[in-house]
Amino acid sequence: MSYVKLRHYIDSMRLLPLLIFVKLLFFATYSMAAAESYGKFFVELDATWLEEGGPSMPSPVTAIAESDALQLVRAISERLIEQEYRDGPYAMALAETLDELARAQEAAGATELARRSRERALHLIRVNEGLYSTAQRPILRSILDSLRREEDFGALDERYDYFFRLYGSGQPPWNGLRWSAVMEYLRWQREALRRDLDRGPMNRLLRLHGLHDDLLSRLASQEPAADYRQLADAAVSQLKTLYLIEDLIRPRPILRERRSGFAGSEDPRDFNLQQERLESLQRTLQGAGRSLIEELLLVIPPEDHRVRAEALLVLADWLQWHGATREARSMYEDLWLELESNGLGELALRWFSRPVPLPDNGVFLQREPGEGEGPMTVRLSVRENGRAFADVAPVAERWRRSAGRLQRYIAGMRFRPVVENGQVVAVENVLVSYQLFRP
Repeated sequence: MSYVKLRHYIDSMRLLPLLIFVKLLFFATYSMAAAESYGKFFVELDATWLEEGGPSMPSPVTAIAESDALQLVRAISERLIEQEYRDGPYAMALAETLDELARAQEAAGATELARRSRERALHLIRVNEGLYSTAQRPILRSILDSLRREEDFGALDERYDYFFRLYGSGQPPWNGLRWSAVMEYLRWQREALRRDLDRGPMNRLLRLHGLHDDLLSRLASQEPAADYRQLADAAVSQLKTLYLIEDLIRPRPILRERRSGFAGSEDPRDFNLQQERLESLQRTLQGAGRSLIEELLLVIPPEDHRVRAEALLVLADWLQWHGATREARSMYEDLWLELESNGLGELALRWFSRPVPLPDNGVFLQREPGEGEGPMTVRLSVRENGRAFADVAPVAERWRRSAGRLQRYIAGMRFRPVVENGQVVAVENVLVSYQLFRP
């Protein structure tokens, strides 16, 4: 045996225990791995998650005949010129007229002119009332709506940063308006990640995780104690960030093959601090998500049965999605009984009467339902542990080629199982229609 081959053999034997350990670790953790990211490649027909759309969705432009819109633009423009001549080019009253003009321009199809009119209105308000005047809010909302309708998501991202500053940058005090603005901004950050606006998720993911941590710390340190419903909003929003970290971050290989065997990288250029931080978060993800909701449950008053039940469902779904199916099953059964005993049977029916694909929160939904192939109707069978099989025989002939891909996605998922009379049960041949997206 040549020296090179002998050396390769010796190095390989030295690494054999490590390779065996890595393989055993892989198999030990595989059963607890996260499931398919529901909503990313397929979704139930007509599925909606208001908490992931809500206030950030654009309001429609008022319908008006084009000739009427052009006439209105001319009339408002003449009024604007008269105001400028009478009151000067920086008069505060011009901002309202400019906003009115923008609406007319938008109705006439002149979206770029409408945006310029609103930008000028914002400038006038800042000149007259300061950088963070609340008078900017309705105009800024119109700009956000317009950018979303135009699908100019890069500009929308920039405007949302200003929106966040305008509403206090996540700092207390949090009245209803400021709190809803914080939640909307965090929702937008998740959407920006799904749209891959940065051509890579690491910067935004770390910042989003940090924003939530800061928000939760401020809420926990408030005197008097923060509204537990705000704590619930922030905790569930952070949990969605953890879902995204699980989905978007791909750990780098521990060992790399070399001519002399396997070895870790020694090149300092291979070190990426952001990747290291995200992988570190990922390694403790399941426990971090559990702790997040368990700490929330400690501050929810026992008498608020509904908010408590919602938190318990979020926790059980998190555990189920990560493969802790026995513990999740026990939680589902206990929750069903708790709902029934507290007069919340309608929630028990809504949550547990049919198998629900997880996560049931829209955090992975990248496209609008209706954009993909389908509907594809399958016969769904779900075991007690939440694993499912889809019989694709009912799928229409035109979608036959894609049905196998849908079947594979469903097999990789976990469902919230059906609960009847306090017991998790298997179900068979449930007809469900899905929309399938191309990867």
